[in-house]
Amino acid sequence: MPPEPLHIDESALLVRIAEGDEQAFSVLFFTWATPLAAIAMKIVKNEYARQEVVQEVFIKVWLHRDKLGKVENLGAWLRKVTINQSLLALQRHAADDKRLEAIQLRQSSFDNTSTLELKEIRHLVHEAIESLPRQRKTIYQLNRVEGKTTREIAEELQLSHGYVRNALSAALAAIRERLTASGLLALMLLLHR
Repeated sequence: MPPEPLHIDESALLVRIAEGDEQAFSVLFFTWATPLAAIAMKIVKNEYARQEVVQEVFIKVWLHRDKLGKVENLGAWLRKVTINQSLLALQRHAADDKRLEAIQLRQSSFDNTSTLELKEIRHLVHEAIESLPRQRKTIYQLNRVEGKTTREIAEELQLSHGYVRNALSAALAAIRERLTASGLLALMLLLHR
């Protein structure tokens, strides 16, 4: 456990912070930043994440300063907030790691795909798009090629949003079906770019 910060009149300090006194907030920050950083580092074990946690703790204190009057033990409360923020940071980083792993897995599957297979997939996707009914094809291209949202497409084509969503879903299903029938099921990732 890091050493206690220098003794300050906590209740008076908290009252001043609750009233929006930035100088009092600075005193709190400079008194507690180092001990809280030590706690965060023990949990997150990463310098960038440690800085992020300490910053989040003090942002939270400032944003909720009106509730500081209810804090009875400032040190215990700040430690608890720091631990909670540290655990949240670990969860965020774990989720980021999983997303990165999924992207790398997708990338490796693309890397293992021959140029010939990619050309074949593009050709099959192109054929499937061309075989779509005119309006479905237009909706698909506005969404996947031009990047428009289903709401934007509905507005542009003067159609209901539900109809556009259903038409896009049907277009994707038709393209997937075409790829599945050709045995290239594993490479349907192209549809999700």
